[in-house]
Amino acid sequence: MSELDELVQRCKKGELAAFSRLFRDHEARLYRLAVTILQNERDAEDALQDAYIRIFERIKGFRGKSALETWMTAIVVNVCRDRLRRRKVRRALPLDWLRDRAGSGDVVREVGARSQRQMMWSLVDRLDDKHRLPVILHYHEGWSCGQVATILKVRTSTVYSRLNTARTQLRAMLQAESRQGLERSKERYVEKV
Repeated sequence: MSELDELVQRCKKGELAAFSRLFRDHEARLYRLAVTILQNERDAEDALQDAYIRIFERIKGFRGKSALETWMTAIVVNVCRDRLRRRKVRRALPLDWLRDRAGSGDVVREVGARSQRQMMWSLVDRLDDKHRLPVILHYHEGWSCGQVATILKVRTSTVYSRLNTARTQLRAMLQAESRQGLERSKERYVEKV
């Protein structure tokens, strides 16, 4: 029996120290995911607390059909979905997690790259949740399409389809943004002349 399996067994018996360790081991990753989905640190903290309660209540039913990490991620995603449905107002993703971690000395390039990422994620935020969540889970969190399918409780082919549709929608939004930017530039130029 692996250390993780032993930890899960201890959690199933209701051992609070085991739950504490389980939550500590996964807290940073699950919190980052909640912040990415909810775009608000306070909401993410509340959602994570709700998710931990659900995990605590449902761990006895965990059968190991999927990895524990996947199971816990699915619970966090579902709690966040519930909060989004109730809130129905989404804001742009914070710039903090989009920060360029390359450490390049070229400030102009870093600022340009950060600006492009911020614009792209603000466009992702305009997608409906059906398309936005697979994009976040796959491209931001790094989950495989099969894992995303398990988390969202859909077929893998559905994840591929939703990602393809999201990319098509994002491409169209980018083109529209570019056209609007050109129009604004032309208007400013005409005003100066």
